[in-house]
Amino acid sequence: MDVAAFSGDSFDPKDWINKALKSSDPAQNKEAAASSLVMKLQLMIAKLNSALEDQCAAVVQSVPRVIREAGQLEQEAGLLRDKLVAVRAEMESVECETRENMSTLVRMDTVKERLGATTRALQEADNWTSLDTQVEDAFDNDDLDTVADRLAGMQASLRLLHHVADYQERVAHLEQHRNRLEATLSPLLVTAFTSRDTDAALRLVNMFRTMERGKQLSKYYHKCVRAGLMQRWTEIVMEREGDGAGEWLEVYYGELGSKLGEQQVWAELVFPDEKSSQLMAELVTDVLNSLDPSPAFCIEAAVKLSGDTLGLLGDIRTKTDKFLAGIEGVVREAGEVKLRELGKVVYKPFTSYVANYEELEARALVAEVSSWATEKKDTIDEIHSLASSVGRVATMVETAGVRCGHLTRGVVYPALARAVARSLDTHLDRYRRLMRRLEKRKVVVDDDWSVLQHCLSANQATGDLMLQLEQLEVSLSTSFLEITRQFLGPDSPDLPLQQHHIFLLDPPAIISLSELYTAVSSNTGSATPVLQQSISLLSSTCSDLQKTTFSIMFHPISSQLELIPSLSTWSAATTGQGTLHTSDMPDFSFSPSEYITCVGEYLMTLPQHLEPYMSQDNAPLTRAFREAVFPGSSDTTGAAQQSPADFLLGCISSSTCSSYLSYISSIPSLNNNSSRQLAVDISYLGDILDDLGHPLTCDLASTAVLLRLPMEQWREESGGHSSKVVAMVKGARGVQEG
Repeated sequence: MDVAAFSGDSFDPKDWINKALKSSDPAQNKEAAASSLVMKLQLMIAKLNSALEDQCAAVVQSVPRVIREAGQLEQEAGLLRDKLVAVRAEMESVECETRENMSTLVRMDTVKERLGATTRALQEADNWTSLDTQVEDAFDNDDLDTVADRLAGMQASLRLLHHVADYQERVAHLEQHRNRLEATLSPLLVTAFTSRDTDAALRLVNMFRTMERGKQLSKYYHKCVRAGLMQRWTEIVMEREGDGAGEWLEVYYGELGSKLGEQQVWAELVFPDEKSSQLMAELVTDVLNSLDPSPAFCIEAAVKLSGDTLGLLGDIRTKTDKFLAGIEGVVREAGEVKLRELGKVVYKPFTSYVANYEELEARALVAEVSSWATEKKDTIDEIHSLASSVGRVATMVETAGVRCGHLTRGVVYPALARAVARSLDTHLDRYRRLMRRLEKRKVVVDDDWSVLQHCLSANQATGDLMLQLEQLEVSLSTSFLEITRQFLGPDSPDLPLQQHHIFLLDPPAIISLSELYTAVSSNTGSATPVLQQSISLLSSTCSDLQKTTFSIMFHPISSQLELIPSLSTWSAATTGQGTLHTSDMPDFSFSPSEYITCVGEYLMTLPQHLEPYMSQDNAPLTRAFREAVFPGSSDTTGAAQQSPADFLLGCISSSTCSSYLSYISSIPSLNNNSSRQLAVDISYLGDILDDLGHPLTCDLASTAVLLRLPMEQWREESGGHSSKVVAMVKGARGVQEG
């Protein structure tokens, strides 16, 4: 039986009883189980009472012993207190008796210390004079080691003479000896550093440190090695005068990287207390910053002689990266500040070209685009040339992206995007000239259907180009993120020599680059942050080309519809000049007017000329029509849901209906006969459009119904139509509602 629950703070008798009964034998009667449980509890209570009585008896028996022990402890504490009081009194007595003696001892100890200090000062003063004399003798004997040793002794003596009256004079005198020794040792030190004589260098370094001039050592070393490295650059330029900056830098970088590794090993032997990586980083930074002629000047001269500026700069960038990667192990421990200074100096020759990258890239891209544009006299040849140029544009932009990534590690992608847009605009000028050429031929479209074919081929080329640009947006964005993530990404490792945006850009350009990175990295929809400007230019051209295409396709229709207001049919009917009374004639006795039959014939001819575009598999043309709303299209999704031909027929049908309705509204007046004639014309157009799969618009269909409506039924039957159409027909027919 679990009795541990009785001691819990949250003990609940009901829960305990229920659990106990549940754990009993299922075959046992509940009353029997309860009785058994009560009996067990009574036995447990009896045991507890017995144990409690035993414990109480033991406690009662131990109380007298505890009282006796407490009394003994109290007596011992009283004795200890008395002894402490006696000791304290004795200490106070001794202090009173020896107070004067202790004061005397303290004064005597102070006097002793002062006598010792005076004695040492006198000894050091005598030693100073002796060491000074020995220094002079050593200088005369050219014994520089002795000079350094004695100067160290003089420095030690001087520390003990800081209280003497002529202390400052002694300091100046010691400094003169140091300057004299440094001047004597400097040529020897330069020779040792230049020739890398380890034994001589260690000896001289020790002497400098002995006379407390150790801080000057790294400066001497820096100047000696720097002079040799700068001289070597001058020799390379002079020896290879016929070569260019790329060859000079390649040779020099190779030798410089090799010498830095050798110098680091030697510097660690001679300067064990110095950070060799920092020494090397400072050295190469100073050397590259002081070369004469400067690398920037040499590169500028090479650029002027080169026909491929970006190619030349890319080649030099490759050599520069190789050099920096080669010395990274030498300078790795120099610290972030030193390494960033080194990176800025190494890539300094590229900064002016990076700042002007848009112009350089645009010049190269425009030149390439212009090389394709051999103006064709025949329109079909020009369209074929434009269609074949789509792949060239894609390849050109991909190459530009690779070039930008290699030359600048992607830091000028904003400039690249602008350069691509400029070159694309130059290419789109060919489409604009083609549009003007096609626009001039729209009057012959119903006789020469090749004009329409040319328009659709041009639209297909723009759609293909749009698809290519959208694919390029994805690939360029991916490349941009991969290249720049190591220095722009939120989780990028802190690599001082990989901060290309800091090395190559000014602060405003860095902000522009960061904004582009944020836009590209957070882009989850169909936005195009990299080629946005290019795609906008192409979208505008697509829109203009589609307007031109519509103008050409719709010209045979508009040229007939614009005759409607001035047709004599309406005026002859209203003046009663007709020879037949046609008010009671059925509709089939009316023939469609000539203008509408011309429109119908043209519309029925369109499908056969659009047959090559009946398939929905024509992705380029479908994409072009989806980019800009083709005139007559109700929404931008229609092109994606239909074949290009069906989409065009729908747009032309819709535009025909709306234009027809507009010209009908310009008819001055209609009588019953002319109204029926116009209704027959509309019905004829409706039959044509039904055959094309694009019925009349609601407004034009309502117009036909209202034109047939007898005057006496006008009030009852005109209510279910558009109020605008009702008002138009009512005014033309002169309906009077009584």
